[in-house]
Amino acid sequence: MQNSRLFSLPILILLAAPSVFACVCAGTTVEESFKEATAIFTGKFLRSEYRKGVKNQLREVDLENTGKQVDYEVLSYVFETDKWWKGEAKREVVLYTDHTRDPDGTQHISDCDVSFEVGREYLIYAYGEGDEFGTGACSLTKRISRPAKDIKALNRLARAVATQ
Repeated sequence: MQNSRLFSLPILILLAAPSVFACVCAGTTVEESFKEATAIFTGKFLRSEYRKGVKNQLREVDLENTGKQVDYEVLSYVFETDKWWKGEAKREVVLYTDHTRDPDGTQHISDCDVSFEVGREYLIYAYGEGDEFGTGACSLTKRISRPAKDIKALNRLARAVATQ
């Protein structure tokens, strides 16, 4: 009897856990990321907030598969930008994540999301359309204290595009 309780405990924990989506990354270079990214900029992370009315592709697929309709919120990150290498320069940018929250508090998380610390500066490689950008663990997004080699390459790539 005790063995069956020990076996069922991990199963109960997994069933009660929020949805989690795995992330698999392949290596990339600054040059490849420059071509693929919609926007590349440095900026200070101001705050995170949940926003309603933003569609999340992973959550939409999950809802479609289960046949449910839920008015979820998407976790977003707000940045004050500094320098731009690619994209339409804006003073403030919002990055949308794959982290969502349902009205009952249930959260759906992807390990592809990147975490940020308020007040820190970051080099952001953003992807998306219009004003709906995202980034992730597989991008070259990183704290500004580490991207000296990236910035040198970005300056070179941006100059090359500007002279074409």
